[in-house]
Formats: sequence, C-alpha cells, structure tokens
Amino acid sequence: MLTAAARIGRGESGRFLLADCTRLPLATASVHGVFAAGLLDHLPRPRAALREWARVAAADAALLPFHPAARAERAARHGRPLGPDDLLAEPNLRPMPDATGWRLTVYDDAEHRFLARAVLSG
Repeated sequence: MLTAAARIGRGESGRFLLADCTRLPLATASVHGVFAAGLLDHLPRPRAALREWARVAAADAALLPFHPAARAERAARHGRPLGPDDLLAEPNLRPMPDATGWRLTVYDDAEHRFLARAVLSG
C-alpha cells in the first residue's frame, strides 16, 4: 500500500513510515494527527497503540479512528451479528481513549462509515 501511494504522489505532502504502531520510531510530541483507517479493531493490543499514539502526539493533535464501512455493515459482510463485544461499539471504545491519554470527543457510527475523534487529555 505504501508503494502504491508513493507511486501516485501521495508522499509529496508528508512522509510514509512502515512501523509497529505500538513502538513508533518517532520523537515524543512530534506528530499533529493520527489517522487510523480500518486499523484499531485489527490490533492485538489496541490500548498499547493508543498509548503510543498519545506519546508521539503534540499537544494540539487529534486522533481519528475511521473505517469506510459502518460497524453493522462490516458485521453483515463477514456474516456475523453485530454483538456487544465489538471493539468499536461505543461502550467498549469510549473507555479506551480515557485510559490511554486521550479524550473521546466524537463518536459517529453512521450508516456507511465509522468515525471517532479524540484529543489529548490533560
């Protein structure tokens, strides 16, 4: 994906980095945003990633967990019911940012996409 993005010029206004998202080779307080597209619910340790993203985030940074499909849409695509154990269900997701240095400000599980927004707490 990084090669394809670079090939079409997506790296002109930023840099690409291939790294473990729980151990980023970035300085503390060095990024102004974290866009996690379709990622959070695929991580074995999502809280570890959220803590690491808080470490590298500058004071004005925003965290945007996003998925181009809504939770119900993804569950149907995978042939499973939308259950209460879904990581991105609001009761499950809401405490994670609070426990890892973020404060959830937006939770929007729309019909055809999922988006949350958090800012650094403190």
